[in-house]
Parts: sequence; structure tokens; C-alpha cells
Amino acid sequence: MRNIWATSRLSQALGGVNAFGVAVGIGLLAQALWGVWATDRLLTLGKREVVTVQLSRLMSDFIAEEARSGRPPEETQLRVQAYLKAIEASTRQLGRDGRTVLVAEAVVAGQASDLTPAVRADVARRMGVLARAAR
Repeated sequence: MRNIWATSRLSQALGGVNAFGVAVGIGLLAQALWGVWATDRLLTLGKREVVTVQLSRLMSDFIAEEARSGRPPEETQLRVQAYLKAIEASTRQLGRDGRTVLVAEAVVAGQASDLTPAVRADVARRMGVLARAAR
């Protein structure tokens, strides 16, 4: 019986290098690269800043303002939808900036920066842009 590895074209094309050894080497290199990548991702997650936002206070302030405005229900409904989208976009932007955003009412222990004023300002800016675009 002849040795098919010794006479194969693949073995000859690789200059006599064992194909199994090459496959094992590539596998080990891939595992090492994956380990470096996974370690980097875990360390990056550990560096994220945890912040809170008081969503219930933001919503109650907005609802009280809308109740006093005397707008028709259809317009109020459109403004509420726009406000919710603005809050979502603002908190999503905080997440993109490397922060983990928690609802302040859900935090029972520990310290975290309160970014409610920043979110309020950003939402007001977004709502102003929408109001100007609607005119």
C-alpha cells in the first residue's frame, strides 16, 4: 500500500510540508487571535461608565407641560410620540458614547452619575429642531 500523503499533489505544492501540520498551525493562530480579540472586548466593557437618567421625572414634567398647553389631542399625541423618540435617541447616543444608561428609579445601591439634565437639554434641542422643521 502506498502513502497517499507522500505522493499527493498538495504535498508537492506545499514543498513537502505536511498539510495536517499546516491546518493545526492555522487553527492555533486563529485561536490565539480570537483570545486577543475577546480579551480586548471584555476589558473595553469594564471601562464603560455607568450613568442614570430619571425618565419618570422627565416624562412627568413633559406631561404636565402638555396638559397646561391647551393643545388639541391630535397635536398632543404627535408631540408625545416625538418626545419619546427624542428621549430614546438621546439615551441611545449616551450608549454610543461608551456609557451604560440605567433608569435612576431602578438603581437601589451604588453610585452613578445622574445625566438627567444633559438628557433634558438634548431632548429640548431635538424637539426644537422638530418644531422648526414642522413650520
